[in-house]
Amino acid sequence: MCTIIVTIRSVLWAVMTIAGSLMILVSLFTNRWLIGGFQVPKNGRSVESTFNNVIDKFSDFAEGRKIDDKIAFGIFLDCVKPEGSLIFEGECIPNLEKLKEQMLSENDNDFPHAWKGGIACFSFGLAIMVFTVVLSLLTPCCRYCFCCSVFTFCGSVQMFSAVLFTLGLLSYPAGWGSRKVVDICGSSQPFYLGECQIGGAYWMAVAGTVCTALASSLTVFAYKSTKSHKTQYRRQDGDKFICVP
Repeated sequence: MCTIIVTIRSVLWAVMTIAGSLMILVSLFTNRWLIGGFQVPKNGRSVESTFNNVIDKFSDFAEGRKIDDKIAFGIFLDCVKPEGSLIFEGECIPNLEKLKEQMLSENDNDFPHAWKGGIACFSFGLAIMVFTVVLSLLTPCCRYCFCCSVFTFCGSVQMFSAVLFTLGLLSYPAGWGSRKVVDICGSSQPFYLGECQIGGAYWMAVAGTVCTALASSLTVFAYKSTKSHKTQYRRQDGDKFICVP
């Protein structure tokens, strides 16, 4: 039977890891990255985009949901609101078939290339964070892997995830010059948003990135807390469940 060690710093690290992962996950499935108003259609593509937005508003009205008077987009341009009541405002699930077609397209007007890179960074980084969440729940009992401490391993990969999330955040404004964004925001350019504004989901992703970086830093203190003198004394006394500050 393993010796279970729980410290305030190890719990804080686990909580920060879970919080960062949830913030990134929720932000990805929210269409509040970019918020703009109505723009007069100037071409066929603009007419199609406007028509799709009108259909979305009508669907919200038919299902009894609150109608948003703004045009909002997430990092996934084409997504579908789930049926029934939403878990959180702006909840939106990407259309996988449409997303696959857009990701494989070489036309930047169909889907900004910068956003494709951003989705890849967020997806890979989130997968790593989910893995570290599982490890953080196991560390009270299992604190070592084959090569090193679980805390050391998690701290390293979490910092890598924070770098990936940062690249994803930078890639989003880099795609503001695409035709899709220009149709919504007017005279937008890379890193210049024009007549739109950044939505709350983007800032949630920023907060998730900060939490991920903090979680990576906390692994050092969490590891030291499991090696403190109080912990070692209680292990020598034969305690199997140790809870220390």
